[in-house]
Amino acid sequence: MKANTCIQEVMGPSLVLTNATPEYDSLPCSKYTTPKTGVFAIMPPSWIPYAELMRLDRPAGYWAFYWHFAIGLALAASMSSPIPSPLTLVSLFLFFAVWVIVLRGAVCTWNDTLDQDFDRRVSRTRNRPIPRGAVSTVQSHLFTLAQITVGTVMLLPLPRGCMYHAALMTAILLVYPLGKRVTDFPQVILGIAFGMPIFLCSAALDADPLPLSDFYRLGTETDDLRLLAALCFYIVSILWTVIFDTIYAHQDAKDDAKVGVRSLAVRLGDRTKQALSVLAATQVMLLFAAGVACNFSAIYFAGSCIGTAFSLAALLWFVDLQHSASCAWWFCPGSHLVGASIVAGLLGEYCVNS
Repeated sequence: MKANTCIQEVMGPSLVLTNATPEYDSLPCSKYTTPKTGVFAIMPPSWIPYAELMRLDRPAGYWAFYWHFAIGLALAASMSSPIPSPLTLVSLFLFFAVWVIVLRGAVCTWNDTLDQDFDRRVSRTRNRPIPRGAVSTVQSHLFTLAQITVGTVMLLPLPRGCMYHAALMTAILLVYPLGKRVTDFPQVILGIAFGMPIFLCSAALDADPLPLSDFYRLGTETDDLRLLAALCFYIVSILWTVIFDTIYAHQDAKDDAKVGVRSLAVRLGDRTKQALSVLAATQVMLLFAAGVACNFSAIYFAGSCIGTAFSLAALLWFVDLQHSASCAWWFCPGSHLVGASIVAGLLGEYCVNS
């Protein structure tokens, strides 16, 4: 179900910058049209419903998820000793760029399987593969399992810690669709999962500040500072997810309220901007705290802290929560602005230390 969150964007609908696509129209959805652009143009027709379940036609949501991996790698690179080589770092950026496609696909498929009854009752989601009958429930379950298997195999060459963090993150993401039924805070559940790349990517560089299998490695002052910085960034990821996903959820707040889907957008209503402003300020303060803990240079503070502060301020000032197109537009460039600001500052720090 598209319903309310970025797992439907991240892990769901597209983030087109205008309302040029029916995905963001508030009118009843039009007759289903088979995607014919990108990989869909060369894909066998029988594969298309499965590619839609993976959201291969919705790349904006992919980027909203991948930014957390980019931040995790950039943070680990800037704190690691010895400093990883540029080739190693680029290789991992590319590896996780592919791995996220598989993970996102698995979670989107699972999400759509559980939410199929809701999707049939929301205008923008009625034409998804399962509600329209292109994929059966059994087929979608098998497809989810297949994608999780592929993702697990892909992680085998990486350090063992990556598997632990990935398993925990995947488990939280698989529980997430159920959270929308019993709590007003599904964005927080999503954020808890989206923060995990901070540790997963550090493990990939053998610099895990929170080794799930080797806690005896902790204890030195350097370890403590790295763990403090990582925890700050983990909370930053949670807050960032809550902010952007709540804005995204306002597109469907009325439909969600009607069909019984719970979210912060429904709960906060007209108080959303005030509440998210507090979270944004906290996010920026945590970025500053992480930089102080690691004794980062002015490059980091200019990019990751000041750049993020301006990006969040622009988002919260200009977004119009009463208009779906505005929420969608600011979700997409907003994610890019914040993600690029944080990564730029961290990579600048990495270059200074290299």
